[in-house]
Amino acid sequence: LVIDDDDSIRRQVSFRLEKHEDITVIKARNGKSGLLSAIEKEPDLIILDWILPDILGPAVLKKLKNAAKTKNIPVLMLTGKDKIGDIEDAFKLGAEGYLTKPFQLQKLGEKVSDMLAFQ
Repeated sequence: LVIDDDDSIRRQVSFRLEKHEDITVIKARNGKSGLLSAIEKEPDLIILDWILPDILGPAVLKKLKNAAKTKNIPVLMLTGKDKIGDIEDAFKLGAEGYLTKPFQLQKLGEKVSDMLAFQ
């Protein structure tokens, strides 16, 4: 599940993962629809942006980690927030991975593969 308000990011991530990793990607453009999709579909991994139009990524992450159906789904933060404190906050809230924008599609694919392998 990719939760990001940027159409081009969702498109790039989907293209990379579906083509090279043989993964089906579910897309959400805001926190609310992302939370609903996570609960309904129970994906193997969630890629989450920090800055969303309705609910900020850390609040979405906290809700995901507090919900019984989604608490064990690994979350990769994919964001432009690159300060040490932001990264630490994400991990404290339960993120299992962190990748900053701009990012290389190959690096994203490797990170997703690694995270899915550890499930």
